[in-house]
Amino acid sequence: MKSYKTALILLCLIGVFTSCKKLGQLQEKALDPNSKQTLYNIEYGDHWRNKMDIALPKNRTVNTPVVIFIHGGAWVMGNKGVFLQEIDKFANAGFACATINYRYASDISSIHHPDLMLDIRKAIDFISTKSEDWLVASDNFGLVGQSAGGHLSMMAAYTYNSDHKIKACASWAGPVNFIDNEQLKITGSHEVFKIYVGKSLNNTDDTLSYKQCSPYWNTVTAVPTLMIHGTKDIGVPYSNIVSFKNQLDGANIKNSFITFDDGGHLWIGDNLNKARNYTLDWFKQELGFN
Repeated sequence: MKSYKTALILLCLIGVFTSCKKLGQLQEKALDPNSKQTLYNIEYGDHWRNKMDIALPKNRTVNTPVVIFIHGGAWVMGNKGVFLQEIDKFANAGFACATINYRYASDISSIHHPDLMLDIRKAIDFISTKSEDWLVASDNFGLVGQSAGGHLSMMAAYTYNSDHKIKACASWAGPVNFIDNEQLKITGSHEVFKIYVGKSLNNTDDTLSYKQCSPYWNTVTAVPTLMIHGTKDIGVPYSNIVSFKNQLDGANIKNSFITFDDGGHLWIGDNLNKARNYTLDWFKQELGFN
């Protein structure tokens, strides 16, 4: 009986996987370059979390730049659906725009910083292979995310970009320095960093690992960076971003720092609309948008 149940579960999983593949193929068959279209739950990797939604603008070509939104959630939760309004807005403005899920960091599954980085690169490389089918650029990407997603956007753009496909990035309230004292004073920082990095911060070797995961310590290879941050952020100290801007300036990296006075870690209403518009303008400038 046990083996029967196991076999049944496996068959169901195979059926779901096959259905997702077929759904993606059906959506691609209906593509029309003269219309704005959104593809949902497209698989870009083997893990069940490796899925994306992507909005494709009308009148697109193989030179249409691509922006990828990366959700937050302390690296251990969250979903791509949070950015559906954003990808629609960016597609209306002429960008191809995706929102992706990625593997959650986990001590149990031994999923940590390099694994999340690889997922982001898988998404980029998958979209690159679809350049002619979807009519999007193969090597002109921008990354943007909120909170943990902002951190992932910067780290992928700075350290997993040897082919220079990622031309610019943007962070909405993303953490930048895992060893900063003010950051570590914030409740929960030690715990979530331990899960993300894969070790506690106890010794010199750990410090090196934490630096390797921090945008602040990797600005030599940075790309143009937009930072949007609230002065009353309770998750990531505003002072960290001030220091980070100085670090980018010192490395001669083009950047823009926008402050939301009295803004917190999460935004709604006017601040959220401003963030969308500032980010759209940033990528129009940095991705050579016509």
